[in-house]
Amino acid sequence: MYRLLVWTSKGGTGKTTTVANTAPELARLGYRVLMVGFDPQADLESTFGIEEDSDVTRIEELLDDGGDPLAAAVNIEVPPLPRRVNRRRRDSRGRLQLLPCSSQLLSHTAAIARRGYQDLERLMQAFDSQADLALIDTQGALTPISHTAARAADGVLFVGEPGYYEFRALASRLAELDQLRRDESLEIDPIGLLFVRSAARSRQMREYREHYENPEAFGGDPLYIFEAHTRQQSSVRDHPRVQRPTVIVEPDSHVAHDYRAFAAELVDHLAVIAHGEQHEHAA
Repeated sequence: MYRLLVWTSKGGTGKTTTVANTAPELARLGYRVLMVGFDPQADLESTFGIEEDSDVTRIEELLDDGGDPLAAAVNIEVPPLPRRVNRRRRDSRGRLQLLPCSSQLLSHTAAIARRGYQDLERLMQAFDSQADLALIDTQGALTPISHTAARAADGVLFVGEPGYYEFRALASRLAELDQLRRDESLEIDPIGLLFVRSAARSRQMREYREHYENPEAFGGDPLYIFEAHTRQQSSVRDHPRVQRPTVIVEPDSHVAHDYRAFAAELVDHLAVIAHGEQHEHAA
């Protein structure tokens, strides 16, 4: 199972929305997908109808009681795409699950830090043979909770809008990630950046795409920029009110098409990364 942390350069730029809409599309491509809610704000959980008073087992309960993570995963139904929807690939349905948390996770912050930020990594080991891909949603800033999420991940996907403040924040986030890798010998790398809420033909997006791809922009390797991006659609923020993301509520909307294209590109990009790692090991 490949564990992908979805992180933002700054708050409110679509981290949870990206997890909630990408995961069902990956399941529609035939993958076994695990969403991991590791943000005490619990917006991901609410998007799929899991509220604070829902009768489900939470991650923080597993930390307290040592229960079975596999039994705690909630199955999420992903309806097949309507016939009218243009499919980029064969619509072979996989499986979608959610390992949820609640606001009570925040009260475990000190204990998580005392245990060396390894709690989530241990819990997710139970899914290694049960899922193909995990998408981890966590706090936007570097906190003990997001530190723990980073330790559990193999790679980091950044999401954000093209803009100067976002660029500065992403540079800081990459520096924090580098520090974690040096201090704790973490084998985690940024896999790329997804632009969200952006018009395809905007001058701003073209300029920032070129800037991010410049090897000198962050003092190191260029950052991969996904060709797919998501456009503005006001209903995206309102769909969680009906306890389902846009790709399920309006599968023929332009944003649903955007996330569908991103899911397909993400699979291809991860395959390229895996092939490169195999080549390095063979050498």
